[in-house]
Amino acid sequence: MEFKNIKVRAEQAIGFVQIDRVNEKNSLDIETSKEILTALQNFDQDKAIVCIAIEGNTKLFSPGADIKELSTLNKKSAMEKKLFDAFDEIHNIQKPVIALVEGYALGGGMELALICDFIIASENAKFAQPEINLGVIPGIGGTQRLKQYVGKYNANFLCMTAEMITAQQAQNMGIVSVVLKADEFKEGAIKILKSLSEKPLSSLIEIKRLINKEASLKDERQTFYKLLDSDNKKIGIDSFLNKKKPEWK
Repeated sequence: MEFKNIKVRAEQAIGFVQIDRVNEKNSLDIETSKEILTALQNFDQDKAIVCIAIEGNTKLFSPGADIKELSTLNKKSAMEKKLFDAFDEIHNIQKPVIALVEGYALGGGMELALICDFIIASENAKFAQPEINLGVIPGIGGTQRLKQYVGKYNANFLCMTAEMITAQQAQNMGIVSVVLKADEFKEGAIKILKSLSEKPLSSLIEIKRLINKEASLKDERQTFYKLLDSDNKKIGIDSFLNKKKPEWK
């Protein structure tokens, strides 16, 4: 499938979705959000893919909304055009989705990264929720996800002040999982993704489902019991006992 604003590729069991609106500085308009969702859905259905990465370029993950498009919208037109629907649908992707952030992830760009299952960042990455400077607020879950991840006070600070933070600060707050040196980012990120892609997909999907939903210990326990009867459990145990690399189904 041909895309206008993103590039898509697969490397072994890893799918890559790269934001590529160079002339628009990787801003996220409605069309781009739909393309990202479509690419994620395609990889989600591809049996050869185990995990998916969303990335930008070395300078920009994404600075957020396309300001030109935003300037033309009012309440009625934004709702009619379903401004945020594609982003909301990303939650239905079953496979792990990881954000690879090298440059600036601002506004909607930061929110897109927050939608992912975890974030790997370069030491040069920068994060911010600057929507208040445009007279609006985060609209893709920024206030709610930040509140969950960093607590009430840090969420208020980031959204109210529009303060830009470093990758290390973001990691200290609990936003970023891994910070890598800039000159080692590609190699380090691929190493993590490759390790993830070698895990049993059935378990990855269940872990993501349980962590993302309002699950209970009972839900976790029932899922564990279900997987005891799975082929991958048998493969995993046999591989461990016989000291060989598992070949997951």
